Amino acid sequence: MRASDRLALRAIYGFRCGYCGIREADAGAELTVDHFQPRSRGGTDALENLVYCCPACNEFKGDYWKPDSPRRILHPSRDNAADHFVLTVEDTYFPLTETGEFHIRRLHLNRRELVLHRCETRMLEANRNLQQTTLDRLTKLEQRLEILEVQLSEIRADTE
Repeated sequence: MRASDRLALRAIYGFRCGYCGIREADAGAELTVDHFQPRSRGGTDALENLVYCCPACNEFKGDYWKPDSPRRILHPSRDNAADHFVLTVEDTYFPLTETGEFHIRRLHLNRRELVLHRCETRMLEANRNLQQTTLDRLTKLEQRLEILEVQLSEIRADTE
């Protein structure tokens, strides 16, 4: 695969695994390329048949290919995962369809490491939001304090 094609694929998938969503930065390296329709089953090297994914998802998917079955793998850019499964408050995926259940199970999307990663990511995002809210409030308080200091200076000047 040409370096420019690999970079394009990485960018299409936002430098994340198309199946589980793990980022390159979290994996500590570039990810792998999966042939959605395996070459062993007639798949090509065309960009639309390639999925940027982590080594674990690539291994779990293997050469599985049953596109017309409810027991199929969802394509990250062709299928709407939200039609097939949802993320619970426990950071696990809950299937809504037979296809969603198969997809989750085949790719081991509720494996302990991924659930912990999703939980950590959610908590970090909540902390970033709280930090931003706190900084915004601090900025407003500093602005209000400046106004009050000006007003206090004016009052002192008037009483002298």
